[in-house]
Amino acid sequence: MAPEAPEQDGTSRSALEAQYFVDDGGGVIGPVLGTKLKELIENGVVARRSNVNRVGAPNWTPVLQTAPFGGFFPAELRPAPPERRFASAWIRLAAYVIDELFCLAALFVVAHILVSLSAALFGFEATKAYLVDHEVVGDVIGLVVVLAYQGFFMAGAWQATPGKRLCGLYVIRTDGARIDVAIAVLRYLCYFLSFLPFGAGFAMIFWTNERKALHDVLCGTRVVHGRL
Repeated sequence: MAPEAPEQDGTSRSALEAQYFVDDGGGVIGPVLGTKLKELIENGVVARRSNVNRVGAPNWTPVLQTAPFGGFFPAELRPAPPERRFASAWIRLAAYVIDELFCLAALFVVAHILVSLSAALFGFEATKAYLVDHEVVGDVIGLVVVLAYQGFFMAGAWQATPGKRLCGLYVIRTDGARIDVAIAVLRYLCYFLSFLPFGAGFAMIFWTNERKALHDVLCGTRVVHGRL
């Protein structure tokens, strides 16, 4: 013999036996019994946005907040998150080459401005001699320009450098969040690790599940297709 269904508690039974007016924004219907209201909810006639007023009560209340009727609506189906398409090594290489060209152009402009200012202050020959004797200065300026380029664009609205943007790519954290300036800069610095030995860190893109290079693994980032 099958067990009997548990009886409803007194509050729910009282609510189902009461009468209600229902306002779904298009007009008021009722009064209807609570049992009828339950049936209307289960059949999709009464919407989630509707308000109800128990006969004799002073105020209208949202049906979702009126016990036990809020529990009679079917569970909402949330849309599945969009599927990510991870960027291949070849499209990333194309983006990298484009970015290198942009960085060279930016470095040329910055170097020209700095040399012109130094020549105006100290003379061209003195500036030239200093740069010859201190080649590391040029390397430092180049690194600063590249890091500024990476930090500005990767942590900005694009979430991508111009090269990646042109190739339809952007960079996100593993959890889907945006990256900040610190991560963008650190990610670029980790390129040097990906180059060693013989570019093995970049080759990881060919066999990792999400096509991550070593610098992506270290910084918790992913390169995906799509435009914001």
